[in-house]
Amino acid sequence: MSSNRSITDVAAKAKVSTATVSRVLTGRRTKDDAIARRVRKAAEELNYSANHAASALRSDVTNTLGIVIPEVTDPFCGQLLQELEAAASSIGKQLFLGIGRDDQEQEMRMEALLSRRVDGLIFIPRSNTQLPTFAEHLTDATPIVQVSGPSSSPHMDWVGVDQTASMQLAIDHLAAHNAGSIAFFGAPTDTPAAAELFVTFQTLMSLQNLYTEPTWTTFGADTSSRGYLDTLRLFAGEGNKPDAVICSSDAVAIGVILAMHRLGIRVPEEVKIIGSGDAAQATSTTPTLSSLRPPYGLLASEALRLIETRDANKHWLPAHISFPPVLKQRGSTSTPRMGTSDMASPVIDEIDEA
Repeated sequence: MSSNRSITDVAAKAKVSTATVSRVLTGRRTKDDAIARRVRKAAEELNYSANHAASALRSDVTNTLGIVIPEVTDPFCGQLLQELEAAASSIGKQLFLGIGRDDQEQEMRMEALLSRRVDGLIFIPRSNTQLPTFAEHLTDATPIVQVSGPSSSPHMDWVGVDQTASMQLAIDHLAAHNAGSIAFFGAPTDTPAAAELFVTFQTLMSLQNLYTEPTWTTFGADTSSRGYLDTLRLFAGEGNKPDAVICSSDAVAIGVILAMHRLGIRVPEEVKIIGSGDAAQATSTTPTLSSLRPPYGLLASEALRLIETRDANKHWLPAHISFPPVLKQRGSTSTPRMGTSDMASPVIDEIDEA
């Protein structure tokens, strides 16, 4: 007896993607696990056969995705890549990686991946890329999602970290731990995102009646040597000194900690420090480094969702979705909270993203 059930019905009943149903029923997914058993059971109950699954496959679907990044050693790229690999595998897709260290290389890698007929592309632009216009002519045939960087393309979906929420979280945390004056060591201001983050810092400091001085804000490379030298200049000289520093990256924050050790300034008792990125080195410093962790899992799953739903939900405007980071509180800010009755340090809060 024939069945008029579709592959979508099986996917809905088994709570998996249609790609996973196809791979299981056509034998291309050899792993015999709970997912495979759930798919086969759903297909049996709906009287849906492997032949149906094979015929339902679109000829242009390859179950592959491309991802283009600027540097494999970059902590953000590395951790996002891990999450994307796991998320893609869960929906039956394989990742192809391309590395482009400048705009020209990134475009070449993207075109090479498109020539392999990937089902979608994810790319992370270089930190100092002004506009991702080089990729716009590629978006017509294949869904492309940009993760992080400036969001200014009228044709490309974008997913990233909410920078306003990041700064708000850092300032609120420092204020709650008795910081009244804060310095900001920012990234180079040659990108709109970096300039916007600086304006956000100034605005939030004013709104919360916290103190800062123009000379306490510096801009430069996201390196430990830059953080080290900026700290020596600020804290070894004359004049007022902040009691907290917000850094654009964990690398900069590590340089700040090293300089504090050299100057004999105690962290966090005299100066509290927050980094950004939650790199692996954040847990090996002395003291360990509080850091704003990007929600890598959410970024990866949302990027894949946008690719999967692009054809079925076309809009005249691209998606623009941002998620707040998660504060990983560690030793560099673990002083007693404002208003506590004792002087015991609070328990370090290691809340993971949902």
